[in-house]
Amino acid sequence: MTKLLKIRMLAALLCTFVASAALAQNPTATGTINATLINSSGLAIAFDSASGGVSLGASGSSAATLNFGTISAYGTVPAGVTRTGPSGGSFTVSTPFNIKVTMGGLNNSPNYTLTAQLAAAAPTGLTYKVDAVTLTTGSQTVQTNGTYGSDVPHTLYLQALTASPSGGGPAVGSQLTGTINFVATSN
Repeated sequence: MTKLLKIRMLAALLCTFVASAALAQNPTATGTINATLINSSGLAIAFDSASGGVSLGASGSSAATLNFGTISAYGTVPAGVTRTGPSGGSFTVSTPFNIKVTMGGLNNSPNYTLTAQLAAAAPTGLTYKVDAVTLTTGSQTVQTNGTYGSDVPHTLYLQALTASPSGGGPAVGSQLTGTINFVATSN
């Protein structure tokens, strides 16, 4: 063999070894991700069913529902509902419920103020109250020293006039609804 042929064979063999060594390695890739967030302070409000009261729909959420069921001035009332009256041209049904306000990032807030208001005027012949506060479409203060992180008991009252619908009483035999908006503000 000539010297040139030997050099070519040695070069080809060397290339084969280098190529096979390169192919035997596990290929890798690297990268980075930059994750950022802003931790903001705030309050969360949730409505919870209370012992002895009407079971709330979506209990534990900020959009619960409370169904008094079918009510009247006389006869039995649904479970969890208390009735007083009739007296003085009206009767009142009530049920307890809980509000839980959770605080995040407000280290200097010892408690909160709770307000409530009707989203629209109450149906004719009905009056809504939370605790001792009669609700209107304007914001009303219900509590000024609410405790964070625990269920705070409240009572919803619905007063119905006993007059006929033509005399200013509520409609009979149809479902009457109302929405109450609650706002918790840190103190």
